[in-house]
Amino acid sequence: MNLTRLERHQHPKPPHQELRQKSVFDSGSRNVVQMGNLYVDEDRDLRFLDVCTSGFLGFGTKHYLVPAEVIAEESPGAVTLKVDQQSVESAPTLANPKGAPGEELQRAAHEHYGLGTVL
Repeated sequence: MNLTRLERHQHPKPPHQELRQKSVFDSGSRNVVQMGNLYVDEDRDLRFLDVCTSGFLGFGTKHYLVPAEVIAEESPGAVTLKVDQQSVESAPTLANPKGAPGEELQRAAHEHYGLGTVL
């Protein structure tokens, strides 16, 4: 699927809210990461999230690709996922979060979360 990374002033099509810079909680209500980029398809439907963990003083930041289907709940200050922290931190990583993920990485993320191939 051909995806586009939304710029900061762009938003996904409803029902999704602005998700960037929100805290991300896992299924056990643990704050695991911060929301980074959002990736949409040609109809502006939200397809993937870039969730980030950072190392000491911001060095060693990792960006994980998470399918939108993994969102359990959205609130004004946070997003809760249907999976635990370990699932997020073992997900496929984005080498270049400013570019859109290719089909192979999209497929790997869907398979990682047990969603099968939805492309």
